[in-house]
Amino acid sequence: MRKTPAPGGNAKDRSGEVAPQAVTEERAFADAAKAILRACKTILGAEGGLVAVCGPGGKGLESAFLDLGGPESDAAADLPPLLRRLITRACKAGQTVLVNDLKKGRAPRPPPGSGSALESALLAPILVGGEVAGLVGLVNKPGGFSGADAQLAEAFAAVAAVAMLHGRTLEALVTGLRQAHEAEQRARYLADTLREATVVLTRSLDRETVLTTLLDRLRRMVPFDRASVMLVEEAKRVSVRAVFDGQRVVPLAAAARPELDPNDHPIVHGILTTGTPVLIPDIRSHPEWSLPTDRSFEASWLGVPLFARGNVAGLFSLSKREPGYFNEEHLRLAEAMSSQASVAVENAVLFEQMQASTARMQMLSRRLVEVQESERRHIARELHDEAGQALVSLRFGLRLLEREIDGGGSVTGRVAELMQRTDAVIDGLHRLAADLRPASLDHLGLEAALRQYSRSTASKFGLELHFKARGLTGERLPAVVETALYRVAQEAMTNVVRHAHATRLDVLVERRGEWVMVMVEDDGVGFEPTQAQRGDHFGLLGLRERAEALGGTLTVESAPGAGTTVVVEVPSADPYPDR
Repeated sequence: MRKTPAPGGNAKDRSGEVAPQAVTEERAFADAAKAILRACKTILGAEGGLVAVCGPGGKGLESAFLDLGGPESDAAADLPPLLRRLITRACKAGQTVLVNDLKKGRAPRPPPGSGSALESALLAPILVGGEVAGLVGLVNKPGGFSGADAQLAEAFAAVAAVAMLHGRTLEALVTGLRQAHEAEQRARYLADTLREATVVLTRSLDRETVLTTLLDRLRRMVPFDRASVMLVEEAKRVSVRAVFDGQRVVPLAAAARPELDPNDHPIVHGILTTGTPVLIPDIRSHPEWSLPTDRSFEASWLGVPLFARGNVAGLFSLSKREPGYFNEEHLRLAEAMSSQASVAVENAVLFEQMQASTARMQMLSRRLVEVQESERRHIARELHDEAGQALVSLRFGLRLLEREIDGGGSVTGRVAELMQRTDAVIDGLHRLAADLRPASLDHLGLEAALRQYSRSTASKFGLELHFKARGLTGERLPAVVETALYRVAQEAMTNVVRHAHATRLDVLVERRGEWVMVMVEDDGVGFEPTQAQRGDHFGLLGLRERAEALGGTLTVESAPGAGTTVVVEVPSADPYPDR
């Protein structure tokens, strides 16, 4: 088999003259060797290096290009003896040689033209057809060479092998290798940036801090001119919580947050409903663009969803003045940041909910104490004003009766009067006990207790009552469920009497499979539910807490002038079976 002439030698034709092709290949390889070595030195950070061509079987050096910290040279004779021995060792072994302690225990002669002694060396063999045809060497890297450096040197040696095989300048390959290295460096930078962003995002449980950190860290990965973060609020509206105004990231106070209805903006609505990002090359020519943006500063637009507990919690948008600026790489980076930020947003949301729940529990505890004190005052007043006075009057009547008996008079009328007073005391005590907890609830169940209380309330306050019960003819509900539903209905009817100014009261109790529903409806003045939720409406708050404690829900439907409907649904099973 005909072997490829060594680029360092002179291939002669049959006349004994040097073949022009061999001269061209030699010059091409020399150019490639210089390009390879310079690129390798720059990327690995070495002070010097060489590209050498070995003789057949890896014996001897036929040519070399040297750059050992001084003037460049192509004379193999300029190699220091220690470096020459290392080259011979690498060529014979056909394996990469890495030594970082050349200065240890000896004082090697400095390379020609340099002022520094040999301290470290990395030699990677150039393999052509399985044989060592030469090597790529590097010397004196501050801090020494690493295994990763050895892999890069071997990659450059592979480029040199291609140069030997094809006999041409491979600047494009060297450039490609450099670009691959730069791409690797950028990938490392992006990975480090994303990791740092994750750490910073998870440090805070404040939602505004998380959102501003999101935009601030994202700027290091995806350039943009304008940006904003939007979150889904109550009533499915979206509010802008933080913006990048071209200079800095600014969190927006609650009073300054712009709000929008996603149904009026198809692009936002699509992101929120599908959970998929949207990339628009130029919003100025997009038929569905409707967001209120400054088109003189925005052209290319990118919208990426944010998630919390598996649902879309909002989105962040990025824009650039140049049309078509954002690409698929920007989209992938933004999605990667979204994944990290979504975890932080979810943690912040859960923390806020926990804080709100704690504050609500504290408020309910205070309300419970107030209600208990109010009930005690009511009981004390009832006992004092009714039962106490009646008993005093009964005692006075008994004394009169005693005198009349002693005088021999008729006592029939006096006894009848005392019996009436006694009955009044009994009725008052019975009514007081029923207000605290009706006996019918314990003995007859939820339907009978609610029917009795509804009739009593309607009769006392002049309301037209419509009461209906369905599906409660079978077995009794658990006591905790009956008590909770009774208290919800009682509180709802109390609110009707106090605030609704109603003329009609509708009460429905229905059991449907594993659920029980109680509805209280009136035709009163109504109110705005969202304002009631923001205010100190302890009654509605208490009803909601009772329903949620049983794993159920409370729904309040109302509007000014349209009456109010309160619906509570809870499971019919005992939520605490092991209690």
